[in-house]
Amino acid sequence: MVNFNTDVVIGLEIHLELATKSKLFCGCKRSKDANPNTNVCPVCLGHPGSKPVLNKRAVEYALKLAIALGFEIDKQLIFSRKSYFYPDLAKNYQITQYERPLGKNGKLKLSSGRIINITRVHIEEDPASLVHTSGIGSPVLIDYNRSGDPLAEIVTEPELKSAEEARDFMNALISLVNYLEIFDVDTCIIKADANVSIKESNYMRVEIKNITGFKDIERALNYEIERQRALVAESKPIINETRGWDSDKGITYSLRSKETEDDYGYILDPDLPIMDLSEELIDKIKAEIPELPQEKAERFIKELKLKEDDAHIIAKDKIIADMFEEVIKSVDSLLAAKWFRRELLRVMNYNKIESKHLKIRVEHLVSLLNLISQKRITDKVGQKIIEE
Repeated sequence: MVNFNTDVVIGLEIHLELATKSKLFCGCKRSKDANPNTNVCPVCLGHPGSKPVLNKRAVEYALKLAIALGFEIDKQLIFSRKSYFYPDLAKNYQITQYERPLGKNGKLKLSSGRIINITRVHIEEDPASLVHTSGIGSPVLIDYNRSGDPLAEIVTEPELKSAEEARDFMNALISLVNYLEIFDVDTCIIKADANVSIKESNYMRVEIKNITGFKDIERALNYEIERQRALVAESKPIINETRGWDSDKGITYSLRSKETEDDYGYILDPDLPIMDLSEELIDKIKAEIPELPQEKAERFIKELKLKEDDAHIIAKDKIIADMFEEVIKSVDSLLAAKWFRRELLRVMNYNKIESKHLKIRVEHLVSLLNLISQKRITDKVGQKIIEE
């Protein structure tokens, strides 16, 4: 039994889709916008006699993530069948890792400097997507295009103290996977299950399933914390259960009583042999890992004398950080940091533009900042030019 000492305790189970071209165990395309049930085959539909074949690139991407987060790597890759009967799994089991995950005991540093321990990272296939035609109780459609997409599941220790901290963790993680180039914001999904409990209930745990979007994670957790506090204030019991999140209504709702791992009847998958991860492969993946956001920010502070906030915000996005490093070859770094942090990112946020879709180029920024430093244009004119 863990002894908690904070008002709120949160643990996250994050499902990160890996940006491979094909699914985890078959050659079907991993697609986001295809017509329903068009990117499917006997393997991802679970037809009798079909056999899974492991996607090597998915393993390499998950291994890169595990190494970057400092996990202890298991040198054997073992898959299990997690049995449950639900329409999003045509074969009535999910191929995942249970007894021996790819990695154990990792960690991630938040923007506050606090380090969150991560229990495990493992590889598994995504179920199909269920489309509710209207409200609860209405007909449900099933799209199997997503069934079999490769996921890395990241499970934190119950160490997050607030909804804001949970969102900070997600932001730090997404920054990391963008640096590793294993996630594509346009084609991949990231969703989280959150376990939340409060001190007033003696930490009775409630799970919220399938929250998508970083703002929604914060909203869902804040709602659930207040819901639990209201129940305690009215002397009503908090039930150990699994709840859903309704983003439109901004509420959680009961789905079922909380199942345990024993309920899933895990067995080793007989169709997937135990595979060894060689030292050569691990060394190859280590060599591919770039300077990561935290390391880059610390270098900016030490070598360029940037303010701590500026360094971390610029380093958070790899495309922006790379652009910044090109610009400062021709422009004073402190001037460039000021304009990247306060103007370029401001306009991007206002227009909801991802860095990969920016039309502004290094040469444009160099010309602009040189005009400003030479006082040939004012700051106000510079702001207007960046907006254009």
